[in-house]
Amino acid sequence: MALAASVVVLAGCSSSGLSAREESLGGPSPAPATNMPDAAALTPAGTVVPAGEWAVVQITDSTSTPPVSTIAIRSGAMRQGDADDLADVKVLNGTSDSTAGTPFYVNYSWVLLEGSEFSSPVQRVSTLDSATGDTGSTLLVPDDYEKCTDPTTGQFDNDNVINVLCSVSVYTGGNVPDRLVIDGDPKDYTGAKAVQLAIG
Repeated sequence: MALAASVVVLAGCSSSGLSAREESLGGPSPAPATNMPDAAALTPAGTVVPAGEWAVVQITDSTSTPPVSTIAIRSGAMRQGDADDLADVKVLNGTSDSTAGTPFYVNYSWVLLEGSEFSSPVQRVSTLDSATGDTGSTLLVPDDYEKCTDPTTGQFDNDNVINVLCSVSVYTGGNVPDRLVIDGDPKDYTGAKAVQLAIG
């Protein structure tokens, strides 16, 4: 089983068709959040949440105040990319050739329910092929390389808005992700410690 590894890549970054404020914040305005689940209704560890339904999880960041925040998160659309999509990507940490394989782009949405306005799940989300246990290689890439179906939204204010993000993963050997994993132990993404979001 390949372990998921966040890899930052070096490339250009630009947006188009946005207002100056949206451009400065990285994307279009988030939609208002309505009818959200209760922050106290945490999704139990090990749950597989059906596609499109909200899970409620806590994320910890020792640099934020408070250090623990509660978010609602749900999976979105997935699209398969072309093998050469990331051909000119340079891996900064030099520990993995993560551009060799097929990229998959998965949208997910999240809402801050309680906690720090600076909280974000972006470095806590990975993908999983549940049939094989393969977690692929998760890449953190500039906007130009995020080819999700729906555009990501700019971070205007994390309170009471639905933020849309794009998870970029590379898989080899014909494996295909079918779940998003939030905040699991990197050595045990298929075990009881992870909340998993089925990809529809």
